[in-house]
Amino acid sequence: MPTAQKRKQGRVTQQHAAPEPPAKKRKQTQGKGSDEPAPPAPVKHAVLDQYYPQLLTLRDYVLLKLPTTSRIRRKKIASTGSSANISNDETTDIERAVGQVLDTTIVGVTHQTQCIPDKRREQWETFSQKGDESYVTLSDGLAGARYSQAEIVDFVIWMLFSKAKNTGTWPKHLLCDGFRRNHNSRLQGPSTNNAVNIPGIFSIYPNQRVERLKQSPWPEVLKLLGDSGDRIMMDLLLDSSVFLSVGSSQGNYYQISGQPLYDTELLGTTHGDTKNASTGFQRSTTEINFVRNRMLYARPALNARGLVHFGLRHIHVLNRSPYVNPGTESASDSSALESRNEANTLRIMIYMFPRQFGLHNAFDSKVNYSETSQRLKDYTLREQEIQDRFGDLASNEARLKKPNPKRLRGKVKELVRKLQIMHSRCSYSKLLQHYCPVNTGLDHTEVSHVHRDKTPKSSKVAEGKSVKRKLQPQPPLSTAQTLIELSTPVSQVSAFCQSVLSKLIPDEFWATEHNKGVVMKKIDQFIHLRRFEGMYLHEVVQGIKITDIGWLAPQRLMARKTSQTDIQKRLELFHELLYYVFDSLLIPLIRSNFYVTESNTHKYKLFFFRHDVWKYVAEPAMAAVKSKMFEEVSIDAALKILDSRSLGFSQVRLLPKQTSIRPIMNLRRRTVAKGNSKVLGPSINTILGPVHTVLQLEKSMNPAKLGATLFSVGDIYKRVKEFKSSIPRSAKPLYFAKVDVQAAFDTIPQSAIVDLLGSIPQQRSYRISKHAEISSDKLGGTKDFSKTAKSKPTRKWLSTALRDRDNSTFLQHLESQQQQAAQKRNTVFIDSVVKKKYETSDLLQLVTSHIQQNLVKVSKKYYRQKKGIPQGSVLSSILCNYFYADLEMHVLKFLDADDCLLLRLIDDFLLITTDQNKAARFVETMHRGVPEYGVEVNPAKTLVNFDLEVNQTPVSKLEGNGSHNSGDGFPYCGTLINSKTLDITKDRDRGKSIAVKHAAPGLPDAEAREDALAPQKRSKHDSGSGNAVYNSLTVEFTRVPGQTFERKLLNAFKIQSHLMFLDTSHNAGATVLSNLFSAFVETAAKAWAYARCLSTSTSSSTTTRNSSSNGIKNKNRKGSSGTRAAEAAPARIMIRAVAKLVEVAFLLAQSKARRARYPGYVCDVRRNEVAWLAYHAFLQVLGRKQAGYGEVLAWLRAEIGKLGDKKDIRTGRVRHVATS
Repeated sequence: MPTAQKRKQGRVTQQHAAPEPPAKKRKQTQGKGSDEPAPPAPVKHAVLDQYYPQLLTLRDYVLLKLPTTSRIRRKKIASTGSSANISNDETTDIERAVGQVLDTTIVGVTHQTQCIPDKRREQWETFSQKGDESYVTLSDGLAGARYSQAEIVDFVIWMLFSKAKNTGTWPKHLLCDGFRRNHNSRLQGPSTNNAVNIPGIFSIYPNQRVERLKQSPWPEVLKLLGDSGDRIMMDLLLDSSVFLSVGSSQGNYYQISGQPLYDTELLGTTHGDTKNASTGFQRSTTEINFVRNRMLYARPALNARGLVHFGLRHIHVLNRSPYVNPGTESASDSSALESRNEANTLRIMIYMFPRQFGLHNAFDSKVNYSETSQRLKDYTLREQEIQDRFGDLASNEARLKKPNPKRLRGKVKELVRKLQIMHSRCSYSKLLQHYCPVNTGLDHTEVSHVHRDKTPKSSKVAEGKSVKRKLQPQPPLSTAQTLIELSTPVSQVSAFCQSVLSKLIPDEFWATEHNKGVVMKKIDQFIHLRRFEGMYLHEVVQGIKITDIGWLAPQRLMARKTSQTDIQKRLELFHELLYYVFDSLLIPLIRSNFYVTESNTHKYKLFFFRHDVWKYVAEPAMAAVKSKMFEEVSIDAALKILDSRSLGFSQVRLLPKQTSIRPIMNLRRRTVAKGNSKVLGPSINTILGPVHTVLQLEKSMNPAKLGATLFSVGDIYKRVKEFKSSIPRSAKPLYFAKVDVQAAFDTIPQSAIVDLLGSIPQQRSYRISKHAEISSDKLGGTKDFSKTAKSKPTRKWLSTALRDRDNSTFLQHLESQQQQAAQKRNTVFIDSVVKKKYETSDLLQLVTSHIQQNLVKVSKKYYRQKKGIPQGSVLSSILCNYFYADLEMHVLKFLDADDCLLLRLIDDFLLITTDQNKAARFVETMHRGVPEYGVEVNPAKTLVNFDLEVNQTPVSKLEGNGSHNSGDGFPYCGTLINSKTLDITKDRDRGKSIAVKHAAPGLPDAEAREDALAPQKRSKHDSGSGNAVYNSLTVEFTRVPGQTFERKLLNAFKIQSHLMFLDTSHNAGATVLSNLFSAFVETAAKAWAYARCLSTSTSSSTTTRNSSSNGIKNKNRKGSSGTRAAEAAPARIMIRAVAKLVEVAFLLAQSKARRARYPGYVCDVRRNEVAWLAYHAFLQVLGRKQAGYGEVLAWLRAEIGKLGDKKDIRTGRVRHVATS
């Protein structure tokens, strides 16, 4: 038989049914000499593992796809460019390149077993206009391989467009990006010839991925595959996702083919058990997170006299749809009144149960993000939706075939009507004054009450034990020492909200005191959450006994045994009720009565100011801000400016500090687009994004123009280390001087910064493209870490600017910027082919308008910022850096010397020099002020380490035994720089953020440690250091809390492990060990506080979670995950987390990636030393709070005992750091 015919028969046999091999060969299943290949080793990646069920290297993928009979081909592929042959002199460069692609490229397999339909083969033959030549070896060598590879890529694009259902869009596949089916589709790309060799497809933007796959070494890979090459390559590009390695051993990849990762769902992502039949979409209760930030920064409702109106706002559906007692109307109007009452009750039912009426809801409706910036829609007003769906509810022509769904008839209607009546009788302002009293005359002179106010029958309301708290009246406004003292304690806010909801919602909705108590506890927890903490609906419903609630069950089924479908329907109704209570009652209640805000000094803690109190405080402060920074603009002039540009107006809010208020401009808020009252347009910062991207490019191209600028606190390390190596090691002292520019952003002359801005861009035009970065904050180090602390990947879109004539691709840009790419770990890059061109003149005009015509809307009036630059702008920091760099060049030129190091982080200057005269001249120059730059320093914040007087006034001097307990440490931007050795440590006394004071090097004394770990006081406003630990936390109460605890613990240490604190080539060994120990102590304090918050929440819900939510016992359940977490949190979880922390801490300190990025970095610390410090830190912290940690303390002592026998610990340098 001819050879070709044999190959053809072998090929055909492989495509259809392979003959069963002899029995003797079947005995060898895997391994050497077997017919079956060994299963490929799985690839692990922190991000890709969460999207694909199987990850393979390209070499393993093609070996898996090759027929098992192709032994010679498999052997050749396995050996090409492999590490065993890489040192062979006969190995060519192309073979090395092919081997590198095979080993470093990852294939995300979306289907474990993929059968190739015969139709695909037929389509390929038709597309390529060839017969079945799969059995023929590529006779024309590499040229033919390149031709075939290009044809295969074109065929894949054609195939993807052929399968696309929607002809108006391009298939969501990266190879189709930039191609369109219609030649008239927005031809904006730079290409003048849009035709390609794909029938019916046209190119709008050049797709560099397509070109990359047609270039070497991909044709060589195709040639290497032999007979099955075309089939394998088509399967690879059509059915899988391909990722090219970027950099070396950092886990960074560039997606070159497949569905974009940002459009791919995570593995295990479900949208509930059932789906909406029309949309196919369903959110489970674990995905519905109440939008807490809607209760922040609310404006008060004022009456006609300008007084604060308490209670729910007039636009709330309960105020717009009241129930009027028929006895108050005449007989002639009773029919109309009854009809109106019926319509009002029905309207409220629609608001409460929109899912049952087929309206937009949080459970099975997708959010249109062009109408909202939140994860879920705001349902305060939905009259237009009701009108469009049902017509006028009060008329007889309403398009409701039935009055309401069956489950909402009878009892439910009576309860909703009772809710209307109870709302009309609820005295909101009296309850507010009772639970949140203010010791001032405001309640009688400056507050208006709702017209339905009535005195409560009793000051003791039946709201449950959680409401019965001792009331703490506020101090009089005139005697308050800080603004925070004027806020209402959170416990009183919680008591008020629980009282109102108890009086408002009929008890029959809960059926039992148990159910009501569960909900009230969740309301209390909801109000106590910190700034970025959230609560999911799933957490609220835990413990509710659904079968006890009578109104959920159909009357005809009350006496029958419940079915699973009936239980699901009851849960569906009750979930809607709970969501309405939290989203449409609790949050509006807080908004209408309190101004909720964070402060400038308490991190994530929220403060609740009664609206009348905040009005009393904010009005004079806002008046001062307007007179100092703004000038009023007429409405006509403001509208004319807004119509002439794309930039909108910003809004300003006030942030409380200790004794003053700081104005904050919000330029990230999306405003309503012009001509469309529903669609939100881009924010001001989004519009300014291209300018910021161009300035970032110029910053990287011309760093000298930025002078002494520091872009982050971490930049201190590199600059100080270089300065230390440049000065001679002598006994000559170092002189430090620090000055702070007062109100830097608000004092920069607008005309001066506009003139300077024109000299920054060096090109006439720029091209800007966007790319996505999907990364994971996973910290490796242990074998089972990926299983226990896997975090959800984070996704962000970034922009990159290129000079107009720069034709490099994004992948080439990544490969050329190895230093920047090396700073990222476990990151996947996906770019867009669209590159938009911007003229420099247009960008400068946009910035000029932004600076000189920055419009701010306060209430109903418009103001223009008359001096300074907008503080909340995305451009503020970089403009300030360029401006003050110009000041350095013209005013501080005398500091441009080898004996001086000038550092500046925005407006904080620090000079380190060996010349005392230059240090004194620097301080004197800055204290005189520089009017042409608007510079005025704050003398109270100036600090030096030598004796100095300016204008016969002594300048503050840092003494060796001053307030900072680190001896010669000079404070700067949260760090302490030793004034003799330039060692760098963290300033842990700054702002008393964490009370860790050192009695010995690195050792916190007992009193300071006790302060750091003090539990939250019950006093109204304790701003001490103990509460600061709690205020710095963001606790996640759901979604595997134990795993989250481990991740939070590791991240708490990671942010303190910057190489500036651990580099022994710059710092002394004792300093590095002290830094490590201090970091472990702070991490231990946060771990204890976090575990305490977590265990409190878990223990309160453990008893309710032991029973299923429907009240039916499940014998197969061995205990919920919440119960197991509660039992393990004090001991096993803490032990496992500390063990991981030790391993990860050492890996971070000795990271190869860190040494590769910073060649001079050295961390001469041993693993045993790291473990010794960590164990002692946790022992000292948890030793003060032993309740629940006996097992942990015993384990720590045992581990310390084991390490004590080690020579490097017994006689080493670490003992004086971690022992008292």
